[in-house]
Amino acid sequence: MANKSTNQKPNRLILIKRYAFAAINLYGVIKLEDFMSVFNHYEKESLSKDEAIPLLELLSSIDEIDLSFKQGVLANGYFYLNDTKDVRVAKDLLLAQSNKPRYLPSKEEFLKFEDDEYVEPMKPLLDLEKFIIANKLVAIKKLDDIRYDVLEIHDQIIMGGKPSDYMGYINKRGYQFKDEVQLNLFVGLTMILHNNTRMYENNGHTPIETRELYEESHKPIN
Repeated sequence: MANKSTNQKPNRLILIKRYAFAAINLYGVIKLEDFMSVFNHYEKESLSKDEAIPLLELLSSIDEIDLSFKQGVLANGYFYLNDTKDVRVAKDLLLAQSNKPRYLPSKEEFLKFEDDEYVEPMKPLLDLEKFIIANKLVAIKKLDDIRYDVLEIHDQIIMGGKPSDYMGYINKRGYQFKDEVQLNLFVGLTMILHNNTRMYENNGHTPIETRELYEESHKPIN
């Protein structure tokens, strides 16, 4: 099987790899058939199993790469498919995704997710960060510590976290609020971030987009 992969044109292999990383960064996990459908949604030259599997297996075998491919499932570094527990978590996520439409932006936008540090939209993140700094909610040694905390909350949201998870994390990090007003403002900014973050269980859609899609699909027919 490895020979099939190496016999392909290098540019084609690079393109498949780009889509693979964009898909796992945006969706967390994705079945092989669905990954092929995503690729074929954007590219004229269709992707086949014989073409995809050898490359995905090769990428999965490299320890330095945060990509797993096992049992027909492609996953990012949060879901190493090396034991029964990992596979079960991945399959539970696939089940949660199964009745929701997949987020498929423009090709240019989709491929931005190839970079696992790509975040959008940035405004809710920056607003939360600025609020923490302006109100001195935590004693810090450097501003990067606050950026780390905000991105950690963002990661928890991506993974399907709840507000109680974010507040638990903040408490452990030593954040303190002078009054209920300040706390409520912080929670409000956190919820804006939550509602505008692309989540794995929503197939890459934000909670706001997911709600809008649901309401649109359940409109009464006149």
